[in-house]
Amino acid sequence: MSGPLSVVLEQVEAGISSIAEMSRRTGVAPDVLRASLDHLVRTGRIATQSLAIGCPPAGCGGCAVKGCGSGESSRTNLTLLSRRRAS
Repeated sequence: MSGPLSVVLEQVEAGISSIAEMSRRTGVAPDVLRASLDHLVRTGRIATQSLAIGCPPAGCGGCAVKGCGSGESSRTNLTLLSRRRAS
């Protein structure tokens, strides 16, 4: 494998998961990186895991910081990328 697919695999292995950061480091266009990443996820070469951070969808009140005053959900979804090893 060569080209942008290899670039994405190398960047994920190095702990870089932001398309913008990958582009800045490699000089490869973000749309090419995004398409490469999508392909690698579809083919099972890269695993994704959603990580939810922040208040639950029902709003504030269930955590140690309850009463933060927002009164609404401030949940952010991040995606963890990891390279899958051939078995």
